[in-house]
Amino acid sequence: MSDANKPTPPADDDHWEIYVTYVDDNPAVILVDIGVEKKVPIVGLSKLAWLWVNVQTPDEEGFPSEDEDMRLNEIEDVVTEAVESLPLRYAGRITSNGRREFYFYTRDPDQFRERVTAAMQSAPEYEFEIDDAEDEEWQHYKDVLYPSPEDFQQIHNQHVITQLQQAGDVLTTPRPVDHYANFKTAEDREAFVTAAGALGFEAASRPERAADQEYPFAVGLLRTDAVDPETVDRVTFELFELAQEHAGEYEGWGSSVVKA
Repeated sequence: MSDANKPTPPADDDHWEIYVTYVDDNPAVILVDIGVEKKVPIVGLSKLAWLWVNVQTPDEEGFPSEDEDMRLNEIEDVVTEAVESLPLRYAGRITSNGRREFYFYTRDPDQFRERVTAAMQSAPEYEFEIDDAEDEEWQHYKDVLYPSPEDFQQIHNQHVITQLQQAGDVLTTPRPVDHYANFKTAEDREAFVTAAGALGFEAASRPERAADQEYPFAVGLLRTDAVDPETVDRVTFELFELAQEHAGEYEGWGSSVVKA
């Protein structure tokens, strides 16, 4: 077997995350393997190959119903199983504007097309499109699929919310919520504290770290809020931007569990 036809070893570094964003001004849900980021571009996998499947009954935002989402997940399983022995890496998918798009990087797009076409025979009710393009530098992965810093904040928010839910938290109940940010200078920190104070945040602590760190001046803020996804995203994005305006970084948030 030539090197060109040898399958890529199974990925042992995959790390999948999901987040909500906009693609071409349309709301989108992206599922992406962030675990491969430190390896890209992968030599030899220079072709971006994709499968686009049209959603049959999209809602007003272009997303499938819960039942159809399950059906699309089944299709994803069939497709990924059909191509798993090929030299490729599944990079991610986008659900947006009445379509679910699956993206792979491969060295043999013709075999990809053949395998995926055969796999889609198990879903004759769906219209689909298969194509490929040269993407040696993995620009589609970097520019479209991979989360921005703001997207990573949303991902972090969801992780914390999931932990609270698992502990029985009633997310819509307001409670004191801690927020943390870091700054390069004490002056930047104080300017941030003043701006955050105008939004109702109280500076609860001002710890200082080792001077050789990039952001040695930290602050802990406190404000009472609910911790449902919509509220948390709104609050943290506001603090994220406010910290950036003062040459700092928003680190994250935390809350004790509040039960009924």
